[in-house]
Amino acid sequence: MSWLANFRALALSSVLAIAPVLPSVPESPPQVTAESATDALFARLEARPATSTSNLDVESLNAALAGSARLSYGFATQETLTAPTRLTGFRFELLGDKPTTLFTADEVLVWNANTEALIARLNGQQLDTTVRLFDRIEMSGLKFDLTDYTNAVDEAVAAAILPGETVDIGYDDASMNVGRVILGGMTLHPWTFEETEGEEEGLAAIRVISALARSFSLEAAVFLNGDISQTITEAGASGTIISRYDRQLVEGYDRGDIASMIQTGVSFSGSIPVPDVTAGLDAAPLTSMRSVEMAGRSGYSAWTGLRFASLLEYGERGELPPITARDLWSFGTYTLADTEMSLGGKPMFEIGRLDIAADKFAWFLPERISVTHQDASLNLVEILKWAEEIEPSAPPEEGAEPTVAEIIGILERTGLGKLSGDGAFSLTWDSETGSAKLASNNTSDGLYTDETRVELRLPTYAQLVPVFGVDGKTPDDTALSALLDEQFTFIGGHYSLSDGGLLNALAALTIEVAKFSGEDDPMLGNFANSTPEAVRMFASGMVMFGAGAVSQDVPQATAWITSLSQFINTGGTFKIAFEPETSLSAADFTGAGAEPGMAESPDFAELVDLFGLSVTHVPAAETAAGSP
Repeated sequence: MSWLANFRALALSSVLAIAPVLPSVPESPPQVTAESATDALFARLEARPATSTSNLDVESLNAALAGSARLSYGFATQETLTAPTRLTGFRFELLGDKPTTLFTADEVLVWNANTEALIARLNGQQLDTTVRLFDRIEMSGLKFDLTDYTNAVDEAVAAAILPGETVDIGYDDASMNVGRVILGGMTLHPWTFEETEGEEEGLAAIRVISALARSFSLEAAVFLNGDISQTITEAGASGTIISRYDRQLVEGYDRGDIASMIQTGVSFSGSIPVPDVTAGLDAAPLTSMRSVEMAGRSGYSAWTGLRFASLLEYGERGELPPITARDLWSFGTYTLADTEMSLGGKPMFEIGRLDIAADKFAWFLPERISVTHQDASLNLVEILKWAEEIEPSAPPEEGAEPTVAEIIGILERTGLGKLSGDGAFSLTWDSETGSAKLASNNTSDGLYTDETRVELRLPTYAQLVPVFGVDGKTPDDTALSALLDEQFTFIGGHYSLSDGGLLNALAALTIEVAKFSGEDDPMLGNFANSTPEAVRMFASGMVMFGAGAVSQDVPQATAWITSLSQFINTGGTFKIAFEPETSLSAADFTGAGAEPGMAESPDFAELVDLFGLSVTHVPAAETAAGSP
């Protein structure tokens, strides 16, 4: 059994448990905390309307469904003239050759239902009007049977990633229970889809899906106290995964735009079946299975500001949007906080907070993509320990590569067993000026801090539009290439690396590797009984040893190599800067426009001067004091 197959269940369960929902990377300090804002939002959406004056006519609706579906209930009432319609013992079924119950609910409350408008739409009437279906539906004690759905998804995933392979795995049971569901204010918009005879099947599907997404608005969908339970069977062994959700919501869905999706208090736990290889590596084929425990949680996640309504208009028409459709879409911003996952009782990773923004586009061209993470960690030692328990290494042979257990020991002794830290990355392009920047900074606890920054100038949006032709969809490759050559400008950049323990860790790793590779590589074996300080001193010397040959072609390299040598030996900060006297165009790199007889492109030494390249070393004492 392929490991990929074994982990399909794990991947699906993890997505169900953690994946949905996400706020943003704020550009200014928020006035309220995410927690208080979330609590206030849930409280507002849970508040009920004051009155309801329109009853839900279930029997007329069932008649309009004409045997394709049925709503049934044990008791129905509207307790006062201003009270909502109340149904108990509710059931929603799909009929036909194989009747299926989609869900049941202990109680359903409906405020201001417009039964006539819904029936008209079901009958293909009033398709050109906007109608309000209801102000609010509230359901409690919901139960969904997801077995068929989950197996269908799993089979589709298997076909995609394991084509042609037969996998003996399935879901015996998959169910979802929700304490309370609130649907706030649904409006149907005019149905504008028009069929096209002879249309390609895939394009037709895109058009229908786009039309459906554009056909309604929903003020809110709130899910409180939900859980999903899945029972998995593989080769006779069973496992169960239970995911729990305290609160979930989707707010402000409007024809493809979504104001926000939020989750709080998500957790999952259970076990998955995997091949049992602990009895011995020669016991093939493997027929026995064992269960592996898994667990995880996420305190908060939110996705805000998704905008696809404009894109869906083109999707419904089956058209590629022209470049003139500037404000086309946005992926919004995503936040994931207080998240962790473990396998076999061993912690694998933790995320204090993750923020992703992809919320600014000009047509399909991104104007801002940013990622920041805080207090994130990856526990390599625990991952390897878990892997070793699942599939133990073969007994080591003389001169063999280190076993997993030995690698674990190496990681622990070198301080590389658990990687953690903070970081940020951003890529921006100002569509008005063409200014583009790439920036990142990272801190790895106990290892290093680094910073990268590159500044360019690219074509502006206004300059790009004419290149895509009259229809805005057909780029002229020659004109586009000429525009890029003309407008591309390199302004400057730098990279810096500050040692916080990385150099010693790498030296210690060299020593550990030498203990296993000494016979095969006598030179490396000399380090087996060395110290990190000695290894660093040797590496520093080797760097200086090669300086002479390089300096013959590039005289500036002597100072660079000296700086690198000092950094390796004593730590501190190593810096590379590109500070050209003037901004550099594409012609500067290719030699275009050079005087007759001159080289077509500058050689390396000339490029050094052209870029204003410098390499420096800041001693550890100055780095600690914050010197530039």
